[in-house]
Amino acid sequence: MEQLQLFDKEIKPEFLLGTLPGDPKAVEMFRREVAYALLHRDPGKYAVIDQAIEQAKAKGISYVLCKVSVEAKKFMRYARAVGAEKYRATAFIRLQPIDQHRVLYGEFAIEHQTAELIMLHFMKRFPRYNIMIVFGEEVFIGRDKEIFRQKIGRKKIEVPQALDDFERLWLAFYRSQYIPERRNIKYLKRMVPQKYWRWVTELKEFDLSAN
Repeated sequence: MEQLQLFDKEIKPEFLLGTLPGDPKAVEMFRREVAYALLHRDPGKYAVIDQAIEQAKAKGISYVLCKVSVEAKKFMRYARAVGAEKYRATAFIRLQPIDQHRVLYGEFAIEHQTAELIMLHFMKRFPRYNIMIVFGEEVFIGRDKEIFRQKIGRKKIEVPQALDDFERLWLAFYRSQYIPERRNIKYLKRMVPQKYWRWVTELKEFDLSAN
């Protein structure tokens, strides 16, 4: 099992980018966008990021953040795609207690290198638990402020099929609010992309995924 170096969100902009002029908040925002863009799946991202950094140094951070140039637009698309994937993962992953060792288990599909960001979110949210999340053919385990990664055979992971108390309570609440006559699949698809439906508990319950 491979131990990972944690994604350090407190890394200084000067270390990553050199000295950049401008408002400290804008510099910090740009640093974050660079960090996110670096996690994009496109192997050509490095050339685009280099161009964005050079433009920020020469013309100011706002030039890039406002997407004035073609390179800046592509750079920002990279960063926003990674940020959106992290946001959706933390919104849709439903962690489930699986044994007596204080383990919370979940699974999700990701396109970019966002696994560590997602793990850090849940480790901070549930500091008393060990977090175990499967992303495709890899399992990530977070415990004691450390993250470990290992390749797995997908069939080796067995999770409980029975609903836990939290899931039962959520479904009871959802049934009390659900109005079949107001079901709007078109709106649902706009708010929750269909590729994420398999992880949304209430959609399984009402078989909306068949639409």
